[in-house]
Amino acid sequence: MAYLALDAVSAAVYTLLNVASLTALATGGIADDTAQASAFPFVFYEVSERERRGLGTGGLPEVELRVHGYGRDVQGLQVLIQKVVLLLKDQPLTVAGYNQCGKVFYDETLTFHDELINGVKVHELVAMFRIFVEEAA
Repeated sequence: MAYLALDAVSAAVYTLLNVASLTALATGGIADDTAQASAFPFVFYEVSERERRGLGTGGLPEVELRVHGYGRDVQGLQVLIQKVVLLLKDQPLTVAGYNQCGKVFYDETLTFHDELINGVKVHELVAMFRIFVEEAA
């Protein structure tokens, strides 16, 4: 019995994001670890999980997905995050060991300006999503 869907959802998200139309925009790469980023713009994503089952048995994990885009050019970064939203919003995921309940829900995009990463001043946009899964029988 799996207790956390995080690794399986993270792998499924990487599969959806690691496509030529996004890697052409995110020339610094796409990863779930910022330490791998060596060039801008790049995409970093992270997942967290909470239980939403309510009464009864079994589980219904709600996985929150945050996709961060970092770059020096605001317009280019907006195009990059727009592509992320197009790739994920309302899409089915193939999550090993789980069944997706619904599609990927897009919630919002947040803007952060003037951050320093490795001594480089960058902008950050964060697209927020929710994914519901249940353990496959």
